[in-house]
Amino acid sequence: MQKITLMGILNTSPESFFDGANVQITQDYVLNKATNLVAEGAEIIDIGGQSTRPGYTEIPAEEEIKRTAPFIKLLKEKTKAKISVDSYKLPVIKAALEAGADIVNDVSGLSDENIAKTTAAYKAKLVLMHSGAVKSLKSMADFFKTKIKQAENLGVKKENLILDIGLGFGKVAEENWFLLENLNYFDSFNLPMLVGASRKRFTGKTLENSLKAAKLATKINCPLILRVHEVKETKEALNL
Repeated sequence: MQKITLMGILNTSPESFFDGANVQITQDYVLNKATNLVAEGAEIIDIGGQSTRPGYTEIPAEEEIKRTAPFIKLLKEKTKAKISVDSYKLPVIKAALEAGADIVNDVSGLSDENIAKTTAAYKAKLVLMHSGAVKSLKSMADFFKTKIKQAENLGVKKENLILDIGLGFGKVAEENWFLLENLNYFDSFNLPMLVGASRKRFTGKTLENSLKAAKLATKINCPLILRVHEVKETKEALNL
């Protein structure tokens, strides 16, 4: 039976359209949010301190560390969830791993080899994400083959790798839906697939289309990790 894991999104960025707007990002807020996500069915909490929505403004690593590492430490102490850090900056990732993060969700597709080396040193899991247009399914598979080999050569064990098709990252709406319809093309890698469609622009930022995307993703036979804003609704929609 296919294993489906729900990853609850917890943005600690004031620029975030979902969590950041009109709320104070305090320890109490983060702990309450994470506790609710876990109660609703999330096994992983993905913490991000830097918004990566289209047109985002990059913040200094020092500021991003303040927005992530203390909260990761808090959630490792107070919850049973695995913690993922959503970042592509090495100093932020190092601080997160030191704080206890279990997964490095690197949206850069391993642009910095030291990310893999650092992740390996902490025996954490590493997400390898594809960015850009979809030339073909084969070209994406070739990208993953290259990145898997690169990560392994840098010390990350294959069982600690997670793939991500990069929905919304340099792809037009039709490409995102095409990938969801053909996700089982990547079954041959026999690695978990992280799918983050929730509330993205190609879904119209609606819950209805986010759930439609989640249902399409279940076509894959490999372990599936769904990165979502609404854990309870996703769990109910998929009868988990």
